[in-house]
Amino acid sequence: MRLSALLLLLGMGCSQARPPHEELAVTHGALQAAVRPTDPSAPPPSFALGEAVESAVSPSGHFRLHFSRSGPNAVGAIDQDGNGVPDMVDTAARTYDQVESFYAGLGYRLPPDDAWVPGDHGGDGLFDVYLVDFAGRADGEFRLDGCLETDARCSGHMLQENDFAGYGYSSEEEAVAILASHEFFHAVQAAYRLGLGTVMGEGTAVWATERFRPELDDLEHFSEAYLQRPDRSLVLDPSGAAVSFTYGSAIFFQFLSERFGDELLLSLWEESVLAPAASWPELLETTLRRDWNSDFDAAFAEFAQWNLATGPRARAGQGYARGAGFPELTVAPATLPVDEPEVRVAPASTRYFEVAGGGQAVSAAFEPADGAAAESLHLVVSAVTNNAVLRTARADGPGTLVAEVPASDATHVVVAVVDGRHEGTGRYGRLCITGTSSQQPCVAVTPDTPGGGDDEGGCQAAPAGLAPALALVLLLTRRRRYVPSGLRSDR
Repeated sequence: MRLSALLLLLGMGCSQARPPHEELAVTHGALQAAVRPTDPSAPPPSFALGEAVESAVSPSGHFRLHFSRSGPNAVGAIDQDGNGVPDMVDTAARTYDQVESFYAGLGYRLPPDDAWVPGDHGGDGLFDVYLVDFAGRADGEFRLDGCLETDARCSGHMLQENDFAGYGYSSEEEAVAILASHEFFHAVQAAYRLGLGTVMGEGTAVWATERFRPELDDLEHFSEAYLQRPDRSLVLDPSGAAVSFTYGSAIFFQFLSERFGDELLLSLWEESVLAPAASWPELLETTLRRDWNSDFDAAFAEFAQWNLATGPRARAGQGYARGAGFPELTVAPATLPVDEPEVRVAPASTRYFEVAGGGQAVSAAFEPADGAAAESLHLVVSAVTNNAVLRTARADGPGTLVAEVPASDATHVVVAVVDGRHEGTGRYGRLCITGTSSQQPCVAVTPDTPGGGDDEGGCQAAPAGLAPALALVLLLTRRRRYVPSGLRSDR
């Protein structure tokens, strides 16, 4: 296996042998060289010199599919209906028609035809799809040909894997449906505006596949890349092997769609044309404030709560309609009492910590280093079992945040520190969690002693005169909990 393909698979963190759809080198929002794969100078994947390339038009007359019957890019020869066109080509043609009709039905703009594109544009103005062998590096790609306006109203063509052999899809039909819906939505995006980045580009494309056919598993498959690293900022595009995070960010756009309705995402793209210099978080802020009486901060804080009810903890009426199909959220284990003096949280990110339940209550506090100025910070404390979120308490900034939940019936309590800003740098604060009811969990505490109280893991405030000495003892004796390197927030 080539190194690039191995990085893709490792970065994805998912069980099936399915890489992110585009190769690592693909950059969203930058005009790519418009060399068609039929050109001898085209980079791979492309048709080989002398490979006979045919084409077929989709039933709607809107798509032209280019393929070969022999050679390194050959599609399967099966033609069950005897119409002279391989079934793989027929399946792709029908599916692209269905995808186009579906997105148009949601109100999205369709890409302009490519008849105006200089040079090779497939022979006519139809949207061109080339079935070529990606050799496991990826399985699809939308390539830009040019724009009718500056970074807007852009045309392009599609490359799609020719046979999906070894890609881990359950069927050829499933693979085509996922690729057609994902890659054509990139063409829809280009009909609006370029330059909104990979989180917006890949996140909404994976969302579009879920919206097209909810039974397809692309969102469920890639959401693990986000749910494993919720401490990574959603408003910063990652690079390298972390590209799978951009696909996993689709879970945020799924949240927006379920919480506010499909119209929000459509408005987001329409607003991108009206405000061509704005970033996608700024566009979202504008649309939420104008039309939904909300904002980015409030939406992101609610999103952080929804993510607790995923996997086995999903329940009807608690978050995602299909949350049981998502992987379970990854949290950092901790031992009561917790006193972390420098917890860093990045803009549009969440730090989750999990402690044992079973006691009367669990209290948590987060003291921001910037004190009263720390707006858009939230503390979410949830009592959970292995298969349910029982109850949640939440405190919102600015200032010190304190929240508490009863925990006698909980196996664990998850504490989340949420930064709902859509710009800025990381912020630090002190996080304290105690296994007892307390309005001041961060005050100096004494070690538990036999007969010292009924609360498991509980803490008591030390007398004021002992505080300095006790603080020194705690500093020397307290063991720092181990957090796996993959869960530590980058500084």
